[in-house]
Amino acid sequence: MGGFMLIVFVLISSATTLPTNTGECSGEGQLCQFPFLYSGQLHYECSTRAPGGGQDLYGRCPVRLLNTETREASNETSDWVRCGQNCPLQRYTENSEIESHMRALVQQFPQLATLVEVGNSSLGQPIVGIQITRGVEEEREMLKPKVRYSGNMHGNEPVGREMLNHFAEVLLRGYGVIDTITDLVNRTDITIIPTINPDGFDRGEEGACSGADYKTGRFNEGDRDLNRDFPTWRDINSTIENMFLKRQPETQAMMNLILSEPWVLSANFHDGAVVASYPYDDYRDNQKGYGIHKTPDHKFFKHLASTYATNHETMMNQSVCTRWWFEDGITNGADWYPLNGGMQDFNYLFSNDMEITLELSCCKFPRKYYLNREWERNKESLLQYLQQVHRGIKGVVYDSSVSLDTERQTQSNSSDATVAGAVIYVQELSGPLGKNVTTSSRGEFWRLLLPGQYRISAYQNVCSTGGVILHSEAVNVTITEESPLVVQDLVLDKVAPCGSGPR
Repeated sequence: MGGFMLIVFVLISSATTLPTNTGECSGEGQLCQFPFLYSGQLHYECSTRAPGGGQDLYGRCPVRLLNTETREASNETSDWVRCGQNCPLQRYTENSEIESHMRALVQQFPQLATLVEVGNSSLGQPIVGIQITRGVEEEREMLKPKVRYSGNMHGNEPVGREMLNHFAEVLLRGYGVIDTITDLVNRTDITIIPTINPDGFDRGEEGACSGADYKTGRFNEGDRDLNRDFPTWRDINSTIENMFLKRQPETQAMMNLILSEPWVLSANFHDGAVVASYPYDDYRDNQKGYGIHKTPDHKFFKHLASTYATNHETMMNQSVCTRWWFEDGITNGADWYPLNGGMQDFNYLFSNDMEITLELSCCKFPRKYYLNREWERNKESLLQYLQQVHRGIKGVVYDSSVSLDTERQTQSNSSDATVAGAVIYVQELSGPLGKNVTTSSRGEFWRLLLPGQYRISAYQNVCSTGGVILHSEAVNVTITEESPLVVQDLVLDKVAPCGSGPR
């Protein structure tokens, strides 16, 4: 059953938790009844599949409900109207409205949401997002993973911008009402950034299906393609200071965000195709310049891309966008076309985060009346993708003062005993994975993995200060589809001479 599907009797039993009509949306001079239950789904937006619709792309809303407690909508065509411009997803949202919407949601849901101020554009426009999770006003719960959605990196590709702006609303209004959303928000720390390139959006033209320069809005005000402006594998040995030199303000803002928090999973939204693209985007100098360029996490990246594509209504349908052909709606970035300085490769090379790129619309800047349909195509994928962060192995690395034989409650209170910056080393039956992750400032780690058998250990190089390498015992871990996430803490209670151990 999809994340947005609801059984009517569940709604009846939870009727007191359902929000009442906000009165902010109307059509044909009549008040839309939001939220409404129709065809087993609870809607916080208009529907293109309503009675009287189906022959066009216009969103419709009910003005009469069969049951005001369950919010079940009427099936009579006469009880539905075309939604007006003040309804969600009926037009593109201006930059100032994005910020005001984020602030309004934070004010309305202070225990679930807080504003994220990422930075400013080249013209000084604020780049803002929203952080959504249970207990957001408190310190993040140990081992609660951080995920991130960002959109509109190319200013003339704004479909993702509108999907994310509305997704934030749905997560907050659906909390306590839709079980899948409630569980996701309880267990996950979610950040949503609708636009990275507000200046470019202002230059974009609605209805323009192509455009790859400053004039059309793809580039930022500094006349740069932001998805060619990030450090690459060539910068791996550079200092942080040097990596930031000569980057655009929007790039620097995102780099700061990426490097300052222990992100686990993310996705960036584009338009111009309909596909889920995964790293690598670039070839190294000693690599062949064609075909798939695999990361050490190739299988999991393919799983992430496939998760979005298979839950999307049309991404696997090649007839939707005939400009390109992608088997099963996914592609390796380099195999599609290589690019240098992309954000998804930067995330993977310089942090623990795993990011893919999602192309939502064949037309870069489609007319506004397509937005409602795009939401219906993407809404399930938006949920299912974030749920993939709850796979693999997670845990805390402790120093030798802690014994895992003691109760976990005792360990969780021993914050001084956790080890920041420890390296997590994972082996498959075929050998090392080839990509290590490091623990957060609180000693946490998350290693996204598919079902299988693994051997995991942690180590910390203190050769410069202690003359040794501290490491844990290697632990065998089995992950299954029935138990896709395993919690495994590790203790650095062993010593090895410098020059030995994994690197």
